[in-house]
Amino acid sequence: MSTSFIVFIVLTIAIVAISAYRLGVNVSKAAKQEAPEAQNKIPYEKSLEKNTKKFKYGTFTDARDGETYRTVKIGGQTWMAENLRFKAGGSFAPDNDEANVKKFGRLYTWTTALGISDDFSVESPANSIAPEGWHIPNNQEWEALLANIDPKADGSEFRSECIWQKPGKDTFGFFALPAGYRFNNGTYHHFGRRARFWSKDEYGGLNAFRLSLTNNSVDIEGVCRSDAISVRCIKNA
Repeated sequence: MSTSFIVFIVLTIAIVAISAYRLGVNVSKAAKQEAPEAQNKIPYEKSLEKNTKKFKYGTFTDARDGETYRTVKIGGQTWMAENLRFKAGGSFAPDNDEANVKKFGRLYTWTTALGISDDFSVESPANSIAPEGWHIPNNQEWEALLANIDPKADGSEFRSECIWQKPGKDTFGFFALPAGYRFNNGTYHHFGRRARFWSKDEYGGLNAFRLSLTNNSVDIEGVCRSDAISVRCIKNA
């Protein structure tokens, strides 16, 4: 075996070893970035206390279950500053853990949120999951909320300061929390990393719109109605 061939083998092994090491480091960094608890150490209670003092929230009590919600006026709209927690069929605990409901609210399929039969054929507005005096926002109402920020903004103005990998600015006291979502197959995704809120508007037979917040973006797009996501209620005009 020639010396040059041996050198070649040694160099190849060294290159492979270095590449594997770098890959391991990158995977480790990515895993840390994906873990919200490793990124944001601002306590939920501290963030909420700060907001409560700054925005002087109103309150609303749901007569159905006695749950009390913070409310906030943004522009000409009055929003709940918490995700809905009302327990109903077609609703689920974020990340499949009931301990998460108090902070993050529940996740609802679109049919449950809107009070529509599972085959999407019959709408019964009186049976909407929203409490009396409130409703599920439509696209126009979500767009009116987004009109309060620069069109190029990443949505940090609505994200809470706590829990998100990148602490939000929470400019208006909306206090959006990343409750993630549930697919129809029963799997849960992006708890601690994304927030999705139903719109009343639908399209394409099996889809409906939602407002989405990530650590870097905000948009209104469509998803399957069978997904379970968060609900934010807006006060009736």
